[in-house]
Amino acid sequence: MFHLTLEALNLIQERRLSCVTKASNRLQLGSGPPSKSDGLYWLYTRYSDAEIRSAAPSQKRGSVAINILAAHRENLGMICGRTVDDFRVVYNGIGGIGLKGHGGLRERILQEFRGGNGTGSLAICDTSLDDLTKWRYSYVLWSEIEHQESIQYLSLAERLETMWRLHFGWPILCAR
Repeated sequence: MFHLTLEALNLIQERRLSCVTKASNRLQLGSGPPSKSDGLYWLYTRYSDAEIRSAAPSQKRGSVAINILAAHRENLGMICGRTVDDFRVVYNGIGGIGLKGHGGLRERILQEFRGGNGTGSLAICDTSLDDLTKWRYSYVLWSEIEHQESIQYLSLAERLETMWRLHFGWPILCAR
């Protein structure tokens, strides 16, 4: 069942590639998910591996040192190489699953770009990879995923996230 679910899930997210823009010093998601929704998301970039490895990372506490992470993955097999319109997947994650009242999918995607102390985000806008024209995101809402399991959302969402990575390749900026 997961194989079909993974293929369907991937088809939805690849058709949903959208821009992140900045207007009046505020980030905006083009065609983004509704606020407080939950699901899975993907980040795509046109930056090369070499540019990512040499990037100046965000200095915010708890943000991912993307340059070090990418350097540790250099020359490894099974790194995701999927592309859509010359943008390649470099990250995927879960948003809005878990305790309610602590944000959602839309908020988590924005957090990957703007960062936040202790969030474990990429904090892209605080790195030297801050040209938003070289970034895209996509998502799939939890309600769009066919599933028959009655277990906790977080457990199933984490399994789907990991299974997608194992099936399509591990995105270079995913730590675990």
